[in-house]
Amino acid sequence: MLIKNQNMLGAMLILIATLSLTLKDSADKYLVQHDYHPVQMVFFRFAIPFLCMAIFMPKQTKVAIFATNGKLILRALLFLVCAVTSVIALKYIPLEMYIIIVQMGSIAYMLGGTLFFKETLTPIKIIATLLGFVGVIIVINPTNIDGLQWVYLLPLLIAVANSGYNLITKTIDSSISLLSVLINSFFILGLISSAILLAQPHIWKTPTLDALPYFFTIPIVTIISQLCLIKAMNIAEASHIAPFFYFQIIFSCIFGYWMFDELPTFYTITGGLFIVAAGLLITYSNYFPTDKNKQ
Repeated sequence: MLIKNQNMLGAMLILIATLSLTLKDSADKYLVQHDYHPVQMVFFRFAIPFLCMAIFMPKQTKVAIFATNGKLILRALLFLVCAVTSVIALKYIPLEMYIIIVQMGSIAYMLGGTLFFKETLTPIKIIATLLGFVGVIIVINPTNIDGLQWVYLLPLLIAVANSGYNLITKTIDSSISLLSVLINSFFILGLISSAILLAQPHIWKTPTLDALPYFFTIPIVTIISQLCLIKAMNIAEASHIAPFFYFQIIFSCIFGYWMFDELPTFYTITGGLFIVAAGLLITYSNYFPTDKNKQ
């Protein structure tokens, strides 16, 4: 009964996290379309949460700062690639299309585990990889009148970078808590974005009254999403909560239509189904062993 309740709570936390992340992406899209610089959004996403952590969690913040090492710096730099690239991509790509392509992260993570950690590449995982790539091709639809646009490759870059920093997380000393890893990322990326803004003050654009709610949304939902993800990973079984990440596709369709008048196309929906199927296959292969493995 306890495990069942923890799984239900974990699923609810994942839904809150994916909703928060979609709100963050929607705010990014609005701001970049109104000519705010990506570094400015990175500053609000990481420097402001770090200040909040330093004020309300001073002991944990101090521990996190002193835990800084090469792996955490590399992880943070990959996180920075994701953050900046996502803002640039959202300027040109419909919200739901962006979210769907980024879901390829589960496949990139699986391939990375095979390449760097010698994890077994089973037939199911190969099928999932092929399904995922077919789904991306369908979503991008290179046969349309505009042809293949380079911006559609940006979400794939995010999926690869995201998988990179998740794989690095697997190698971090277990004595460093996930909360310390999170605060450390806020510290490093807040420091980098602050340094860039100080060195290049001309890229700062004073937020208008209309833009302020979007800027304030970014740090708030960043903290909520990350804390929910950490808690969910700690209390629930991964196989139970993994499928709930795909609710972000539904949220992106809702916010894309509501805020930007974007409607999913036939190709977006069809390709999205392929990518979701690929992700669910990977979940199955990871947490439900085959008969051969049972023996």
